[in-house]
Amino acid sequence: MKVDQAPEGGKARMIADASLDGVAGAWGDGDMYCVTVNASGFLVAAAIGDAIGVIKTDEGRETTSDGSHKNIIGGRKYTVFSRAEFVEADIGTSPALAAGDQVFVTTSGDVLTTGAVGARCLGWVDNTGKRLVLDVGLLPNA
Repeated sequence: MKVDQAPEGGKARMIADASLDGVAGAWGDGDMYCVTVNASGFLVAAAIGDAIGVIKTDEGRETTSDGSHKNIIGGRKYTVFSRAEFVEADIGTSPALAAGDQVFVTTSGDVLTTGAVGARCLGWVDNTGKRLVLDVGLLPNA
């Protein structure tokens, strides 16, 4: 997915914890990962109820043909999106997103389209099925 819009209040720059080094993107086209912040102030994998936003694992990478370009680099700064719009939501397969789907955080930085009890809602797919509207915390948890 590609970022289309991200208002100033909907993003922040933060550093990935060393524990995420080499972890692959969990959803979208393998380039998206849900994160939260640990006690030391570093980004770590989000669990069901604690996501603060989403990072693009391939942010700033020039070579996208290398399979490792979708892996997180521990110690690197990433843009954390809590409010944004992404296009090409229909190309992801893990899970496949469709018009009207709500997107919920599950374990290990991944998402589901049906929320487990207590799952944080990240946003929804618009009626075209091609745009993911991300607004962490706007909709109630499952």
